[in-house]
Amino acid sequence: MATPEKLSLSDFVSRRLHPVKVTISLLKHELERNSDGAATKVSAPLVASVISTLELFVEDYEKLIEKTAVGGKPAVERQFVGGEQPKI
Repeated sequence: MATPEKLSLSDFVSRRLHPVKVTISLLKHELERNSDGAATKVSAPLVASVISTLELFVEDYEKLIEKTAVGGKPAVERQFVGGEQPKI
């Protein structure tokens, strides 16, 4: 998703954070309502929806970072657990 010319980077990210914040609230609610001890039961469609919401935010953010990078190099070097980058 392209950043409109008149929207600042912080405003762009802030607008994209709203669905993530709603998702966090939903997960907190589910944790409180559906927990019995150490286990929490959540429906598969709800988990799929949470994953989709987070993936959309990450994809939009990564596209934005790629567009703002100078010289085609990523603006931020990402660190991976174990020091290895996943093979895509």
